[in-house]
Amino acid sequence: MRLKIANGTLVTSRGSRRADVVCRDGTIEHIGDAEGESVDAEIDAHGLLVFPGFIDPHVHSRDPGQTHKEDFAHSTRAAAAGGVTTMLEMPNAIPPVSNATIFEDRAAQHARVASVDFGLWGVALGSENLASIQGLFEAGAVGVKLFWGYALQRVTQTLVYNLADEAAADLIQPPGNGDVLELCREVARLGGLLAAHCEDRSLIDAAERALGRPIASYAELLQARSDTAEAVSIAVAAELSAATDCRFHVVHTSSARGAQAVRRAQAEGVRLTAETCPHYLAFSDADFSELGVMLKVYPPIRTARDRSALWQALRDGTIESIGSDHAPHTLTEKALGLASAPAGVQGVETIGAVMVDALLNGLIGAERLAWVLSEGTARLYGLYPRKGALEAGADADFTLVDPSAETVIDQQRLHSKQPQSPWHGRHLRGRVRMTILRGEIIARDSQLLGEPRGRLVRAQHRRADSAPPFSAELGAGLSAQPGVPPPAPWPRRHYC
Repeated sequence: MRLKIANGTLVTSRGSRRADVVCRDGTIEHIGDAEGESVDAEIDAHGLLVFPGFIDPHVHSRDPGQTHKEDFAHSTRAAAAGGVTTMLEMPNAIPPVSNATIFEDRAAQHARVASVDFGLWGVALGSENLASIQGLFEAGAVGVKLFWGYALQRVTQTLVYNLADEAAADLIQPPGNGDVLELCREVARLGGLLAAHCEDRSLIDAAERALGRPIASYAELLQARSDTAEAVSIAVAAELSAATDCRFHVVHTSSARGAQAVRRAQAEGVRLTAETCPHYLAFSDADFSELGVMLKVYPPIRTARDRSALWQALRDGTIESIGSDHAPHTLTEKALGLASAPAGVQGVETIGAVMVDALLNGLIGAERLAWVLSEGTARLYGLYPRKGALEAGADADFTLVDPSAETVIDQQRLHSKQPQSPWHGRHLRGRVRMTILRGEIIARDSQLLGEPRGRLVRAQHRRADSAPPFSAELGAGLSAQPGVPPPAPWPRRHYC
């Protein structure tokens, strides 16, 4: 099967140019002028931006376990409809992916229903599963996630938000810094990636004790889960990373102080990277009056000043990746009120539309968008150059964007199990016209096509003392324009 995508503008972190792409049997065969070549199918991409397939590295489908909230079939359909060709599943299902055996079982289960390709996170439980971390990386885990500061229920290993509600004997207590240091040493030894939810638990507990009653306003939520709690946790992460040479990734960075803590560590050569999410880039505390409890996420959405600082960090390279932190809850759960409602928002289907709107409104450049939604994310998680590349030999994954069109978010048409979105009713510039997975169109104008065909993608991480992994992996695509040396990609200092 040969497919040609003709007349489009190809966008990578190195630049943009008009070119054709010819794909054979699910991979990119070559890039350039393909006029007159014999192919089985052709897509006229005139007027469209052709990105490497978007990757969402932060999705909570909670499957198996809490599938009344979401399941993997629905989340991957939502991903495909929104232009995401690969998504990485977080490990807070029941049971979580805490060892290689569960990893393989979960991969087989998800492959039966996946509409897009997927990777799996493993969970890090401190000393409880330290001996299993090597098996997880050998199986192909994209990283191990530490829910730092949270206890887990011992039987189900689900997150416990309120320790007072559980007997101590029933809990796996949050790991102390000594246990996290040992975890960092093991992840560094294996050349893997450790990611964490960074909010200092002791500061949150102290703020809640000082309040002395359930949170009653959004201002009190921000007081309880302050930017100080985030910055302190990131600073500790940086010290542990520096002490062990562990690649440490801060997920869902939410504040100016958090971004500055990341920037400071990077300036000192620490192997610390960071992610933020579309909801931190689009909303602020001022939106609570309109959106209410739907806006509740952890860490919380903060002020307009924090939002501006996150955009700057995204543009200057401090923040490497964008993830949706897709974590839907039922309408009943979200109606419980600010103090009791669970934290989490739907996002895997809208991440592409929101970021394309940002591109067309001048908040981010096309090349930088290609990095944070595709190439840089693929590199970070050990998936490049199979994913994230417009290069010969890469998977033929593409997200085709029409910059002249418009997207109107209608939550009743979204594909998640839970029909509520903070972007409902928003008119966004641009439109994801087509999602192509391994050379086949799987969605057109948000409508799914064909049967689910997603596959597991196993990460390939490198030990810290190995040769630089990316120097010989670039093919003869956009980076080889005759007579024009390619611009340097966004900093690779965190990937060696």
